[in-house]
Amino acid sequence: MPTDPSSETTKLKPGDSLTCTVKSPATGGYFVTLIPSGIEGFLPSQETIDIGRIVPATFVCMNGERALLAYAFMIGTTERVQLSTASDSENAFAVWADSYPRSIRLRRAVDLIMPPFVSLPKQQNLSPADLMEFFETFEKNEFTGCIKMDSRAELSRSAILYYHGRAVGCVYTTKPVKDPFPIEMALEKTVEDLSKSDTDVESYDLPEQLVLSMSSLFLGVVVERSEETDNKEYTDEMIDQLAQRKETGCVTVNEKSSQTPCGLGFICNGEFKGAYSIEERKFRADRPFVHELFDKFVGAKVDVYILPSVMASDSVRFGYSLTSPQFMSSNDELWP
Repeated sequence: MPTDPSSETTKLKPGDSLTCTVKSPATGGYFVTLIPSGIEGFLPSQETIDIGRIVPATFVCMNGERALLAYAFMIGTTERVQLSTASDSENAFAVWADSYPRSIRLRRAVDLIMPPFVSLPKQQNLSPADLMEFFETFEKNEFTGCIKMDSRAELSRSAILYYHGRAVGCVYTTKPVKDPFPIEMALEKTVEDLSKSDTDVESYDLPEQLVLSMSSLFLGVVVERSEETDNKEYTDEMIDQLAQRKETGCVTVNEKSSQTPCGLGFICNGEFKGAYSIEERKFRADRPFVHELFDKFVGAKVDVYILPSVMASDSVRFGYSLTSPQFMSSNDELWP
């Protein structure tokens, strides 16, 4: 007797080990079928996988009738999920964050995160004693926007991207170290610097759709592409594909020599929301602005990052809580 997919769905938990059959290619990965339940799924992958191959995977969560998976060769069931007493939505994010968003290819300056649209940033000086209350306020108010910090004592600058009170992106730079940091390490370094000395801080709101799009740079999946593809054609093709699937993503236009982003294109739930020139600090909502960046930066390289739409649903508690022991436990005076 065939297995009822709906009954199998209720049994799946974030971190469960599964096997699946690769059915067809999809933007950023493959459509698959879970064995033996027959549940359809999406498996993000930067590797080429033969159609029909049976591969191990890790369950993240359900996205409607389709399962979101992680490639088991990259993660398996992680210890922090196995031992977790958190909700399924928290664990779903932990599984996702432990899998694909590990390799950062680009140098990202703090200016990567765009300035405020309307109001001026709120300026303040933050002391170590204020740190827990500071992050609790943003979490409680479900803040969506950016917090930028400049530590003269630690010679560091950082910018945290917030979505509904949780950190979904972070750029951390320091003079002694030139290489970029993965998001978790960047957040840990930021909190560590803030716990040591007085720091200048500014915070400001940003539109939710742009924040979600930008978060795919840090917590999304990069789409592999052929180097021979024309930038404009490739970008238009990818924007159209994201529109068809109503997905969220971000286009990066990168300088050829340094691979430093000079422009971004924002897509949220399939809709193009605008482009931003980092060098000019200029935002425009029209799609041709992306093409203008190609004309200005001849030879630029384009990458596309995708964030599965389920990340913004009730199935996932998207983002990191900076009031959690993961970030505060190293500071005994800050964690009760």
